[in-house]
Amino acid sequence: MKVMMVAGGTGGHIYPALALADILVRQDPSSEVVFFGSNDRLEAKIIPEKGYRFIGADMESTSGGIVSKVRSVLSLLHAEQSAVKILRKEKPDICIGFGNYISVPLIRAAHRLHIPTLLHEQNSYAGKANMYLGKMADGVVGCYSSNLKQFPQGKVYLYGNPQASAAADVTYDPAILKQYGLDPEKPFVLVMMGSLGSASVSKAVDEACPYLSDDYQVIIVAGKSNSYQFQNTEKDNIRVVDYVDGKVMLKGCALAVLRAGATTMAELSAIGCASILIPSPYVPNNHQYYNAQELSLHGAAVLLEEKDMNAKSLSDLINALMADEGRREKMKAASRALGKTDAAEKMIALCREISHAGTV
Repeated sequence: MKVMMVAGGTGGHIYPALALADILVRQDPSSEVVFFGSNDRLEAKIIPEKGYRFIGADMESTSGGIVSKVRSVLSLLHAEQSAVKILRKEKPDICIGFGNYISVPLIRAAHRLHIPTLLHEQNSYAGKANMYLGKMADGVVGCYSSNLKQFPQGKVYLYGNPQASAAADVTYDPAILKQYGLDPEKPFVLVMMGSLGSASVSKAVDEACPYLSDDYQVIIVAGKSNSYQFQNTEKDNIRVVDYVDGKVMLKGCALAVLRAGATTMAELSAIGCASILIPSPYVPNNHQYYNAQELSLHGAAVLLEEKDMNAKSLSDLINALMADEGRREKMKAASRALGKTDAAEKMIALCREISHAGTV
């Protein structure tokens, strides 16, 4: 089976696509995956580094004023014409879009050429691009029950995020804590605000540190581009680092304090982890809030909005949960119950069905 995927803009769109590609190629080495995206966004760097062929086009963001929007529409129409030529040459069995305006040219072009198409929606509140493309796509793979109401009836498959399949198999060795100068025998809280970090959350976490109990350890993942300078993390049981393998640390922690991005939510539920979720208020459609709400309503997480977060509210909540192992275990079980650990495998089977590409 030959698959052309389009994923770009942010890691939340790119990494689920890469996880699906990796599992497809591992499952069937004869399969071929080609990526399409923007020449000047994150995908143009990350995807080739992962060993996949990448074909880029010039596309401008849909954000900004009227002039920017007009330029964006023109660039997307031009990219669609390029995509038509690319598809005629590549002849994929199916095209898969992972959201964002970058998906629009390829999926529209595939639809024009009668090539089967599939979309993946990572969030509980679907993005505008996928909502638009859903009318023409042959199928939409969603992660939340709310997606059923956002796309045409009969097209939605609640299989989850392919990142969950990658996270389900991760292993954790407590000895890893030694490299941070921490005790492998003592539980730890993981505070992680995404690869870039969050200055606003970091400030609240920093101010909360003096009030956190000494009965557990804390690993704060600041993020590689976080400008905030921590000042209150000199306690022996607290460490600040730029980066960790998130899936591995989620597997080992007693409690996680996280943003509520789509990839994080997929990994969290696949692993089964008790968490405090602080959704970013700076994302389109406030979709992180709705992602977090889904887990909170099922008792798998505690939702703490950034507007309600301060040193006291955060430290009190962390201390209370770390003192209540029974509640944390119930949260872990609820989280695991929401996990869709075979998302990639089900999505691959759906691709074969839609494209009539046969089986391995």
